[in-house]
Amino acid sequence: MSKRWFYLALPPLLLVAIAFVLVQLVQELDEASVDRKAAERLTLYRQTILGEYQKYRYLPYMIARDPRATSALGLGQPVDSANRFLQEMAENSGAELLYVMNGDGTTLAASNWQEPLSLVGRNYGFRPYFKSAIQGEEGRFFAIGATSDEPGLFLARPTPVAGAPIGVAVVKVDMGPLEDAWAEGGETVFASDANGVIFLSSHADWRYRTIEPLTKDVRETIDLTRQYASRSLEPVSDQAVRARELVTIDGKAFRHNAADVGLLGWTLHFLVPVEETRKSILPIWASAITLCLVYAVIVLVLRGRRLRKTSVLLRQESADLKELNTRLVGEIQERRRIERELLEAQRGLARSNRLAAVGEMSAAVVHELSQPLAALRMFVAGTRKFLEKGDTQTAAENLVEIDSLQLRMANLTQELKRFSRPGESRIERIDLRESIRTAEKIARPRFEETGVSLVLDLPDTPLEVETAPLRIEQILVNLLRNGADATASEQNGRVELKAALTDGDVRLQISDNGPGVPEDLRERIFDPFFSTKTSSGGMGLGLAISMRLAEDLGGSLSVRANTPKGAVFELELPAISAVSDSSRAKAEPEPEAAE
Repeated sequence: MSKRWFYLALPPLLLVAIAFVLVQLVQELDEASVDRKAAERLTLYRQTILGEYQKYRYLPYMIARDPRATSALGLGQPVDSANRFLQEMAENSGAELLYVMNGDGTTLAASNWQEPLSLVGRNYGFRPYFKSAIQGEEGRFFAIGATSDEPGLFLARPTPVAGAPIGVAVVKVDMGPLEDAWAEGGETVFASDANGVIFLSSHADWRYRTIEPLTKDVRETIDLTRQYASRSLEPVSDQAVRARELVTIDGKAFRHNAADVGLLGWTLHFLVPVEETRKSILPIWASAITLCLVYAVIVLVLRGRRLRKTSVLLRQESADLKELNTRLVGEIQERRRIERELLEAQRGLARSNRLAAVGEMSAAVVHELSQPLAALRMFVAGTRKFLEKGDTQTAAENLVEIDSLQLRMANLTQELKRFSRPGESRIERIDLRESIRTAEKIARPRFEETGVSLVLDLPDTPLEVETAPLRIEQILVNLLRNGADATASEQNGRVELKAALTDGDVRLQISDNGPGVPEDLRERIFDPFFSTKTSSGGMGLGLAISMRLAEDLGGSLSVRANTPKGAVFELELPAISAVSDSSRAKAEPEPEAAE
C-alpha cells in the first residue's frame, strides 16, 4: 500500500522539483536581463552626463582668454562692460552663471550683476574649484550655491591660460533639466559624489542623502567647503548601497547596479524593483500546480466510480481556485488604483501644507506686531497729553520708550523671518530681571486698559542666563497679555509674575485668578490657531510661538491649575552654569556667504 502511494506521489514531486529548478534558472535569467538593461541605461545616462559636461567645458577656457571678460582683473575692480559681456555669453550659451574672480576669490564680474543675488563683490575662495583653478588646474565641483541656494556643476579655469594665474573664470551649469528627464523616464536612477552623497536623483526625497554613513572627517570637509548648504546628509538605507546587491530603501527592495562617471569622479546608480526580477516565477508555479491538479484528476477518474464523489469535489475545488485567482487579480488591480489615488492625494496634501505654512507665518506677523503697536499708541497718547500740560520731561521719557518700541518692532520682524530657523538668534549673557521689566513695560497698557493689577515678585540677586533676550521678552509679553485678558472679567483681576533660581534652572511663574484652563484643553492650548478667547480677537498663535521659542532656547513652557482658581504658566530656562558650549554654538548664526 505504501509503495502504491509513493508511485502515485512521484509525478507531482517531480513536477515540483522541475518547477523549482526552472524557477531558479528563470530568476537567474531575469536578473541577468535586468543587469544587462541596467548596464545599457547606465551607459546612456553616463554619456548624457559627460555630454552635458563637455558641452560647457570650453566656456571657462574661452572666458579666461577673452580680455572683455577679464578686464576687471587688470583694473582690480568691477567693470560694467565685463558684466554685460558675461551676461550676453550666459544668454547665448545657456549656462546658468558666468563670473570672474581675482586671486583671493572675490568676484569682480558676473552674468547676474543686475540681479538681487548678484555675485559681484562676494568671495568664494573657500570653494575647491577656485583652489584648483588658481593653482593652474581645471576646477570641477558640484555644490549648492551659497548665495542662490540652487545646485549646479561649477567648472573653472585659471586666467591667463598661460603663465602665473591672477584670477579664475567660472561657469555654473544647471543639472536640473537632466534630473527632470530621469524622473520623467519613470526609472530609479541617482548619482553620488566621491563621498557617497546623492546629489542627483529621479526621486526628489533621496537627494542630499548618502549611500552609507559619513565619517566625521568627511562631514567636516563638506561643512568647510559648504558644498551642500547644511543639509542633513542622512543615509538613504540602513545598509551600504554597493554594486549588484539587493538593497532596501524606504521599505522597498531593489536590485542595484552602478557605474563610474569618468572625469567627474561620480558614481551612477540604477535600481530595479525586485518584483521585476521575479515576474516569470508565478507562471511557472501556476503551471506546475495546474499540472499537478490535472494529474490528480486523472488519477481520481481512473480509480473508478467508487471515488466519483471525491473527483467531483476536487473539480469543484479546482473551479473555486480559479475563481479565487480571478478575484485576486481584480483585488491587485484595485489596490494599484488606490495606491495611485493615494499618491495624488499625498501630493495635494504637500501643496496644502506649503500654503498653510505661508498663512501661519502671515498671521504670526500680525499677532506679534499688534502687541508693541498697542503699547506704542498708549505712549503716543500719553506724550500728547504731557506736552499739552507742558510736562516736557515726562514727554521726553515717553519718546525714549517709543523709540525703544520701534526698535523692538524692527528686531521683531527680523525674528519672525527666522521663526522656522530659531537657531540663528543671538545668545547673550543677561540678567533676566531686565527682560522681565522690559516685557512689563510693553504689556502695561493692556493691564491699564482692562483694570487688572500686575505684581512682580523678583529676587534681589541677579538671575543670570545665556539666552536670546528678545525671544524671552516675546514669551513674557504673550503670557502677561494672556493673563490680563483672562482676568479682565474678574472683579479683582490680578496677575503675578514670580522669578526664582531652583535646582540649576531659572523658573518664572505667571499666575492669574481668571477662569483657568480646563484639563481637557491643556494639551491643545499650545497648538497653532487654537484659542479659548471668544471676544478679544485672539488668533491662537501667542502660546504656540511661545512654546516654540522656549524649546529652542533649551527651556520648557507648561500650564497647570492655580489655587483657588485661575491658571499658572511656568517657564523654565537653564541658569548660567547649566548652559553648555554646544547649545551656545547651535544658537550662533553662521556667517553669510557665497553664491
